[in-house]
Amino acid sequence: MRYIILLSSLFILLNRDAYAQNDSIHILLQSIESLFNSGLYLNTELEGRRLLEYPGLNDSVRAEIYKNIAFSLIAQGKTGQAKDQFINLLKINPDYNLDPVYTSPKILAVFKESQEQFISSNKIIKEIAEKQKANNKEVIGDAKLTSEQLSYKYKTISYRTIIFPGWEQLYQDRNRAGSLFMGAGIATLGSGIVFEFLRSSARKDYLSETDPSKINDKYNTYNRYYKAETISLVAFAVVYIASEVDVLLAQHDVSLVINSNSFGSRGTELTFTIPF
Repeated sequence: MRYIILLSSLFILLNRDAYAQNDSIHILLQSIESLFNSGLYLNTELEGRRLLEYPGLNDSVRAEIYKNIAFSLIAQGKTGQAKDQFINLLKINPDYNLDPVYTSPKILAVFKESQEQFISSNKIIKEIAEKQKANNKEVIGDAKLTSEQLSYKYKTISYRTIIFPGWEQLYQDRNRAGSLFMGAGIATLGSGIVFEFLRSSARKDYLSETDPSKINDKYNTYNRYYKAETISLVAFAVVYIASEVDVLLAQHDVSLVINSNSFGSRGTELTFTIPF
């Protein structure tokens, strides 16, 4: 009888701890929503990411955290990162939808793009799985394990690509590539413009010079600026083309497929494709 009483007490104690933990999680989730409603978007993002590390979160709570993080990222202008959070949410609940009445049109637009990307990714994964089965190859993992099978990046090329190198990359939240291309573009184009003015001035000096002893020096100065201008503009053209190629490669689907054949001696196969 004493053992029954002890077991009952332990059961009550464990349930009480579980309820207390759930209450604390919901309180933290409500505080994150309050931060967003107060306009503290960076704090909302940071606290949401911190709460994701909390043990014992169920799927519904994780989905709400991803939603709040995505909302805060959109408010900060980081739409690319917000799409990743929405996709994490849809992996938990593919049928999840936002309230069209109480949600801003900007957030709804980003969420819709995320849904389209998520649906397209799943469709491609299923097609690859079917091809692998048709070829009698063993598929590693389930189609839901996208990180182990495929990595897709869907981006829409805009007018920013044509105007200046790096602008499109920065718009897509690819800050490292964007800063590199934009910095190189500013440096090379800026140098070309500076050398253009210097060359034009040197040319006038060269053409107006009447002293034969100075004409050669004037011409050499003009020629140096001319070559420097040419090199700068050619360098800018190279940076511009490289930026265009980088955007095109990022825009197309890039897939990494891992196949394993346990019945043969070939082992594991890696296939990397970039379709154009």
